[in-house]
Amino acid sequence: MSRNLVVGLAATLLLAGCPLPQPLPDYPAGTVTPPRILAASTTRGVESLIPVPAGCATEPTLDLDATIFYQDTVTVEARWFVDYKTTEPSRYAIQNTSGITAVPPDPDPTVLTRAVPRFHFRPYGYPVPDELAGGLDRQAPGVVHVVELVVSNGFDASADVPEPNRTPAHTSTGQFEIQTYRWTFVNVAPNATVTCP
Repeated sequence: MSRNLVVGLAATLLLAGCPLPQPLPDYPAGTVTPPRILAASTTRGVESLIPVPAGCATEPTLDLDATIFYQDTVTVEARWFVDYKTTEPSRYAIQNTSGITAVPPDPDPTVLTRAVPRFHFRPYGYPVPDELAGGLDRQAPGVVHVVELVVSNGFDASADVPEPNRTPAHTSTGQFEIQTYRWTFVNVAPNATVTCP
């Protein structure tokens, strides 16, 4: 083997251990990076269409949860909504079961994930969305509900905003953003895999 070949192979092996630069999210100047909802950590993973047994004597309750990733030490806020609609106060109201929206950082600064307080969703407990065909009972097959988890490190607290309770804040320090994850629930006739509690 020639000396040049050996040097070339050695250089190639050394470079093989060098990491390649990875693309990073591109946020406009002045944007405050939002916390991220880790989709694979949510209830049912990345499956967002969930069947609900219809017409059960005992109402089913579904526990929804998620984990967020955020490298800053500020408190993040997590808000749950059911069938969100900007024109109806009952549908843009925050639905957190525990009443807690704050998600503080872990005491250990090396832990960058945070558990969102669990939401106990009772599908029969919400009116049928008016977008669906009229006359459906809350327990009937075909009723659809959309549950949303919205997280941010800065929500706009003013009343006159385009999306009440979900509009990110805009302050002198920058423009905040939100992250959203949705689950869609549909009532179906009970069967071998979808059973009443």
